[in-house]
Amino acid sequence: MSGSDPSTLTSVGIDIGTTTTQLVVSELSIAASGVGAVAVEIGDVDVVHRGDVHETPLLDRRTLDVDAVGKLITSELRLAGHSPSSIDSGAVIVTGESAYKRNAEELVNAVAEDSGDFVVAAAGPELESVLAGKGSGAAAWALDGGRTVLNVDVGGGTTNMCLFAGGGAVETRCLAVGGRLLRFDESGVVTHISPPAERLLERCDIDVAVGSRPSDGELSRLATAMSDAIFDAIRGGPVGPVTESLAIGSSDYSDGAVDTVVFSGGVGRLISDDDSTPARSPFEFGDFGVLLAAAIRDRAEESTLSVRRPDEDIRATVIGAGTRTTSFSGTTTHLDRSILPLKNLPVVEAPPLEQDHEYEEIETRLRACFERGMELYEADEGTPFVLYLPAIEPLSYDRMTALARAVAGVYEQYVGSEFPRIVLTRQNCAKALGQQIQRVDAAAPSLVIDEIVASDGDYLDVGEPVVAGEAVPVVVKSLAFGA
Repeated sequence: MSGSDPSTLTSVGIDIGTTTTQLVVSELSIAASGVGAVAVEIGDVDVVHRGDVHETPLLDRRTLDVDAVGKLITSELRLAGHSPSSIDSGAVIVTGESAYKRNAEELVNAVAEDSGDFVVAAAGPELESVLAGKGSGAAAWALDGGRTVLNVDVGGGTTNMCLFAGGGAVETRCLAVGGRLLRFDESGVVTHISPPAERLLERCDIDVAVGSRPSDGELSRLATAMSDAIFDAIRGGPVGPVTESLAIGSSDYSDGAVDTVVFSGGVGRLISDDDSTPARSPFEFGDFGVLLAAAIRDRAEESTLSVRRPDEDIRATVIGAGTRTTSFSGTTTHLDRSILPLKNLPVVEAPPLEQDHEYEEIETRLRACFERGMELYEADEGTPFVLYLPAIEPLSYDRMTALARAVAGVYEQYVGSEFPRIVLTRQNCAKALGQQIQRVDAAAPSLVIDEIVASDGDYLDVGEPVVAGEAVPVVVKSLAFGA
C-alpha cells in the first residue's frame, strides 16, 4: 500500500470460470470522506493489467487442475509486475460449472491464500451476478441515470442476471444456460453434454447424444429454447416450466419494467458482434456459444428491449471481483487489531429488535438466532459466528447496555470465551455498542462494524486496518460450492 490519505491499494481479481480463467490487477484509491471524514470509500479505479483469457485447466470433467491454475496466476502476476507480496486486496471467484467441480473449494481457497495479503475466496451465482453487473458498467449506469438496468452475463455454464436500480443491486436471476453446456469437435460431433443441457434436450424432445452430429434444425431448436428461457427470465414475473427447470435458486422474479439490458460474459461478447465481424464457424470454440449468441441476438433485435453495449464483456466478472468486492468500514468502528485479519466467518442474522424489547427478550431472540445458525451451517457449539443486527432501535444508552449483555451471553454459551465477539450493524452505532460489549465482556476481544448489510448464509472477511489504522476492509460474500 502506498500513500496515506488517500491511500492506494493494489487489488487483484481472479475469475475461474466454466470456460476461461482470467486475472486483472487494479489500483484503488481510498480516502475518508463525508461529514467529519468518517466514511471510507473507493475513489478512482485504474485497471493496470488485463491478463490474457486462458482456457480453464482441468484434470478431467469433474476436477480442476490446481497446479496449472496456480502457475497461470503466478505468470500473469509476473507479467503485471507484481508478486503476491505486493497485492493488498482482491478476490478469487469460481464461477459457472467450475463451482461444481469436486475440488472447487480447495482450489479457490488455495489461490486466495497464495495471491496476496487480503485476497478473499468466493463462490455463488448471486454474488457472480452482482460482480458482473458492476464490472460491465450496468451498476454505474443505473446510478448515474436513475434508471433500472438489467445486466445479463452469459457465460460457459450459467447465465447470471442482476437488476440494478439507482444506487444498488435489487435482484439476481440465475439460469443453468451457457455456451459450454454442449461441446463439439471441429466437424460438429457432440463430445460432451452437461446435465442441464441433457434435461433441456429431453424436455424439448430433441434427440442429441454424445457421438451424434446434430442437424442444423436440431441445433437451432436447442438455441431457441435456451434464448427463450433467458428472455423469459429477463421479462420477470412468473416464468414457464422450461425456465423454472433451468433456474438456479429462486425463480420468483419481480415483474417491473426494465429500462436497459446489458449483455456481458463470453457469450455476451459474441452477442455484441456487429455486421462487420466475419461470420464465425458455429463450432469455432468447440462449444455451443456461437449458436447461442446468434439466437439471443436475433431475439433481442425482434424485441422492444433497449440494449446497451457493456464497458466490459468477457472480463466483466473478473473486473467486478478485482475492483468491487471489498468495501470499507467507517472510521467509527470498534476494533481489536490483534484478531485481524479474519476470513470465511459464517454470518447469522438476528430479527429486528423492537423499541419495547428489554434485555430478556433481546437475549431470547439472539439465542434463537444462534440456534438457527447452527442448523443452517450444520455447526456445533463453538462455531465462530458473526452476528448481524439489521435493526437495533433506539440507539440509547440503556439499549446499548442491554444489547451488549445479551451479545456477551449468547457468545459465551454458543461460541465460548476464546472467540472474539464480532458484530455487524446496519445502524451507525459501532463504537458505542463495542464499548459496552468490552465493558461487560472484558476477557474476550471484540469487533463491531456498522453500516453493513448482510444476511444468513453470508460469510465475512475483515482485513488489516487502513487509512491511518482507523478503518478496515470488509467483504460480505457467498461460498456456494457443489451441485
